[in-house]
Amino acid sequence: MSNRFKNHLRTSRGFTLLELLVVIALIGFIASIVLAVLSDAQREARDKRRLADIKSIENALQLYYSEHNAYPTEASGANGNISTNQVWKTAMAKYVSGTYVDPAGIDNATYSYYYDGKHNCGGKEYAVIFARQMDKPTNSNYTEFLNTTCSGVVDGEGRGGGTQSYNLLLGTGSN
Repeated sequence: MSNRFKNHLRTSRGFTLLELLVVIALIGFIASIVLAVLSDAQREARDKRRLADIKSIENALQLYYSEHNAYPTEASGANGNISTNQVWKTAMAKYVSGTYVDPAGIDNATYSYYYDGKHNCGGKEYAVIFARQMDKPTNSNYTEFLNTTCSGVVDGEGRGGGTQSYNLLLGTGSN
């Protein structure tokens, strides 16, 4: 073999294993950053959808209230998961088109829309609707919500969906 051919082999052998590993590691790092950003955007979008759905449910319940001068009651069985409660669906059929299903899916027990029937506090009637669990805890309003519902009532029935929920108070229940 001539020296010229040997020199050509040395200079055209391609990438080293180390160079390939560095490139693959960089691609993996960049991909993980992109996925993290996309994942955060998806969580934020699901929470925004939940807030829009809760406002829509609030509007439907206000229409129900204006016609019946009361909110659907727990005694009638209207409280509970909005997407699966047939009593609620029947009572609200006139005011709601379709079914409200959390963006995480109907079979996901962690996320749901919930109607917590009619409550009475100091002669004032109120009801609560909430999105149980937000993807981003910073989108929750539970702490502030506790201060707007019937003061002196212990956390529990009629007091929303827990620390990572978004809650709306309906009616005049605040003191």
